Amino acid sequence: MVFKIEKNKNYTIMSNYHLRDKNLSLKAKGLLSFMLSLPENWDYSLSGLIAVCKEQESSIKSTLRELKNNGYLVIEKVRGEKGYFEYNYLIYELPIELEKSKDNPEVGNRVQINTNKINTKEQIDKTDKIDKTINDSQKSKFVYDNDYSELTNDLVKRGYLDPFDVEKVYYDNLFEEVLEDNDFKDIAIISHYIISRVIDRKFRDEDNNMIQNKFGYYKEALLSNIRKMKNNEKD
Repeated sequence: MVFKIEKNKNYTIMSNYHLRDKNLSLKAKGLLSFMLSLPENWDYSLSGLIAVCKEQESSIKSTLRELKNNGYLVIEKVRGEKGYFEYNYLIYELPIELEKSKDNPEVGNRVQINTNKINTKEQIDKTDKIDKTINDSQKSKFVYDNDYSELTNDLVKRGYLDPFDVEKVYYDNLFEEVLEDNDFKDIAIISHYIISRVIDRKFRDEDNNMIQNKFGYYKEALLSNIRKMKNNEKD
């Protein structure tokens, strides 16, 4: 079977690096190519992509996450006009590592997607107490495990998980899921808040019972605090 390609006059010039990147799926290559082909005055937003694409929102989000994992997308936190924080998705024509290696880090096309998420965290932002939850002996024994995410490694570093806990993969999957709709820093702050309370109670729950299912407890606490944060944002 032979594929024949007919080129029209209406075409876009872009780098073919991502098209030859074996780490990207065809879906990710297609979405990135599509976004790079759009005019500068186009509505570069998640809702804008949903409006012109056949795929559902969840599919587009998962594809954007793939681009992020491979360095083509960077999440930027900026303060909006009303003082609230917004999150911009910066899409690069080349992986960010290659962009930074150039003399001019801004070389290449960059597409910005504004997700317009507001961040207040009035009930859970207790960063001043975060480092106090790390036991010195635990910290000195900590070895970063490249097979797991930064957030999962942080649970080990802070003494919530044992380095050889077989359920670490469950935490990785949980973080991957919640980071689709939430900022990394927000999840880290919530996680620190949960850990500090659990360690202060010596791994007992709010009713002073020993926590038997650590993953189940952590997941419920994480999702609950995410809901509280979002409800607070809407107030």
